Amino acid sequence: MDFFPRLFWTLFGTASLCYFVINVALGYWKRRGILHEKPKKPWGHLKGVGRKRHISEVLQTIYNKYKGQAPFVGFYALLKPMLLILDLESIHYILLKDSKYFMDRGLYYNIQDDYLSQNQLQMDGPDWQHLHLKLKSLQWQEKIQNMLPALLKVQQTFSNSLREKVTKSQNKLNINITELVEGYNIDCISSLAFGLEGDSVRYRNTQFHTMCKSYIKSNFNVFKAYLAFCFPSLARLVQYYMYSPKASQYFQKLISDKLNEREYQHTQPLQYDFLQLWCDSRKISQRNQIFKKLDNQEIVGQAFSFILAGLESSSSTLACCLYELALQPEIQDKARREIREVLSKHKDNLNETVLKELVYLKQILNETLRKHTPYPFLLRLTTKDYELPDSVFMLREGNHLIIPTSAIHHDAMYYSNPDKFDPEHFHSKQSEKRPVGAFLPYGMGPRACVAQHFAQQQMLVCLVTLLQHYEFTPCAETTIPLTYDNSKLMKKPKNDIWLTITSVR
Repeated sequence: MDFFPRLFWTLFGTASLCYFVINVALGYWKRRGILHEKPKKPWGHLKGVGRKRHISEVLQTIYNKYKGQAPFVGFYALLKPMLLILDLESIHYILLKDSKYFMDRGLYYNIQDDYLSQNQLQMDGPDWQHLHLKLKSLQWQEKIQNMLPALLKVQQTFSNSLREKVTKSQNKLNINITELVEGYNIDCISSLAFGLEGDSVRYRNTQFHTMCKSYIKSNFNVFKAYLAFCFPSLARLVQYYMYSPKASQYFQKLISDKLNEREYQHTQPLQYDFLQLWCDSRKISQRNQIFKKLDNQEIVGQAFSFILAGLESSSSTLACCLYELALQPEIQDKARREIREVLSKHKDNLNETVLKELVYLKQILNETLRKHTPYPFLLRLTTKDYELPDSVFMLREGNHLIIPTSAIHHDAMYYSNPDKFDPEHFHSKQSEKRPVGAFLPYGMGPRACVAQHFAQQQMLVCLVTLLQHYEFTPCAETTIPLTYDNSKLMKKPKNDIWLTITSVR
């Protein structure tokens, strides 16, 4: 007889508690007196994200509405209060000038149970600082210049295999561009970071290729990942991990075997690569205490970060770039003429000098990164209370900050007609007029992408290879206009991009 009344009061009490918690959580910015868009219960400002809307659309809407009214506004990622930074001057202080207060990203990592997360992208605090000092001592920014020959070796294999494939199709075929450039990028990563040669044009179904596509654990849950982001200490306590144990074991064994080959069997690569850089550091650290030795697990994390941070972003950028060039043949023809003229001047020898002289091609690449920004926002965590200069606004310790890169890249104040793909946005005269922080595809400051120079080289080499010998045009399978996958945090096309590729002389 008492069951139903007890059930009623239990449900009523639970609902009341949830309502109270939601109201308190979504009232945070009101209590702080911070300007913000009224949140929807219980989604905050993320209602429809993942289904009808992409996160970049939400950030763009709020950015457009409140820009100029305040340096930042309150934002809710479900119940998590965050700050959306609107002012470029504030962004400059946060990322560069006073970056010591914002060195953390606030991402979840667990180096004890999920050692693939031991990378510079995810780590924070003393863990990141310790690893950063080790890597900084390698002076790898200077040594990246020596890795172009290894990259060109991958390019040559890619070029030969693609030529053979197109020739078999009588010099013209419809091809999945997304898969093509993804294969190229996987080959670059496998060769330069893992010491494993590949040829994805001919052999796509390799174990390395599979692991690059399936490193997230099979039972990954977005809600659990969100809780880990909000409560990282608790998540570590219950040993929550994001990455597949199978992928973790595979990458660890691969790195261990390759290090063993180079260190103990004294095998040296024909061209210098990242794996050799890490391998050499272990020898140097034994002779010079300035250089700190990287252990195997740390090397695995750094090698994996090329997959985590660089694979999808580079592949999406290259695919979108070729898509835009297919729709605007006059831009494509101009790029091809520049490539051929510069290469001819250097006797068809693709090298660092050639890449520096491809000014228009760099404009095209930067315009792609602007219009189709892979990472639509940057994250920072305030580690100490900080008052923005010349203002009364205070950023509290523990506040998560969102820097809406995609919204900035589509701001008409900085880019005329921002929805149009126009490489002239990055003509030197236009770039000089823009303030610092108006273009942030790789971030800025101490926590910017450490391999951005290499990433740019990797993409430029691919574009040179493809545009020098082939013309790209839309085909029946080409999706026009391009749409994005709302279920991904990264801003990438919803469907694979298909184009017709034709050999040209």
